[in-house]
Amino acid sequence: MEEGCYHLSQLGLTKEELATHFEITPAKAAALTRSYEAKLKKGAVTAGEFDRVFWEDVRREAEGDVKLTFLSDKGFHHAWKSELEKLDGPALMSIFESSKDFLGADPNQKFLDYPPPKGYDPLAMDRELKKAVGVLGELLAEKWKKEKGGERKTSPKL
Repeated sequence: MEEGCYHLSQLGLTKEELATHFEITPAKAAALTRSYEAKLKKGAVTAGEFDRVFWEDVRREAEGDVKLTFLSDKGFHHAWKSELEKLDGPALMSIFESSKDFLGADPNQKFLDYPPPKGYDPLAMDRELKKAVGVLGELLAEKWKKEKGGERKTSPKL
């Protein structure tokens, strides 16, 4: 909890926000942050890039952003929902259709067209893509509503 309080405070969370997330008092959050800072100064622990990225991801997920695995015509990719929101409708539709087609494919055929991603078993990939298809469907619906209302925006493609 010390490490989390320290890194999340470095990412801009206040002691009140830390207290809410960790279900502790603001005073306890401040004490845990100071304790970890003292350990850093003594050299008892080290804070590396991996730790910063890990806690940044934890913060993003706590704020409702999710990391998705999806399929495009170039293979498997990972991106945050907030990054996918920036894409235009045709790019989102292409990703949506590729991911949905993969889910509907014969389980024995799936990895003949695309090499399996490293570290995943085929059942885990189906679960990840089902989650991504749901989120992509929501993003497409939001884009469609905005574009139908005359708020067309051009966004970068993935």
